[in-house]
Amino acid sequence: MKKIRHALTVFTVLVVFSSCLNRQFIDGWVDIVSSSNIMLNDSSLVFGHVYRVDRFGDYYFENEFEIWIENSDLKTTNDSTGKYSIKTLPGTYTIKCKSKGNEWVRLIEEVQNIDLVKNKKTEINFYIGYTIE
Repeated sequence: MKKIRHALTVFTVLVVFSSCLNRQFIDGWVDIVSSSNIMLNDSSLVFGHVYRVDRFGDYYFENEFEIWIENSDLKTTNDSTGKYSIKTLPGTYTIKCKSKGNEWVRLIEEVQNIDLVKNKKTEINFYIGYTIE
């Protein structure tokens, strides 16, 4: 009887842990919305909004998301409405965004090889996915 209880306990633990491995991802996406000319002293401006796929239009915590230009020191966070902006030199960049609590590479949204031209602002909106267990 003791062996049966022990085997049942081990089986229960295995079932619980294996159910935790059944993670599903709800993917996000990125939209490049617009680009327009403006006087920026020969710089480029990237701006936009970060949305959570699971709760459109809700209140956002300041600094809930990180937005950065890969291979540079340029990074920022969102404000309480989800808005962000980064001013940089013209060039070709990869721009990424993630939720600060995110440990999943799959939930980092990015725009690769975007050409940022001087005196131009480019609107990029990020839609961040989430996980379900």
